[in-house]
Amino acid sequence: MQRRNTSAAEVSTLKIDRDCFVDKDWIENYVRTILTICSMFRVTVESIKMCRSKRKGNHFYISINPPVEANVANQLQWLLGDDDLRVDRNRARIQAGFDRWNKLFERLDARLRTIYRPVTS
Repeated sequence: MQRRNTSAAEVSTLKIDRDCFVDKDWIENYVRTILTICSMFRVTVESIKMCRSKRKGNHFYISINPPVEANVANQLQWLLGDDDLRVDRNRARIQAGFDRWNKLFERLDARLRTIYRPVTS
């Protein structure tokens, strides 16, 4: 891990670890939840991608604009249901000044699937 003397750089991708498999309609409701919570922070969701985690559920990658400060990103991830232990570890990495504090561990063969992209006119 690389360290910096200042706070971590702004984040344009939120990473969520959800340790539960759910039905498709639940995922559709989760997408709506993501859009609502991000809008509360005046953040636009540009896309949401999903893949299965190693064994316990799904990982979500949420591209946002504008980028947000690391502590705000970690708070958004927590509000969106990110794994609590991961949130605590991220908070410690942010406080220690690590640039690459926001890690998800993926299988080498993980395939990201886009589940949301806004409709443009």
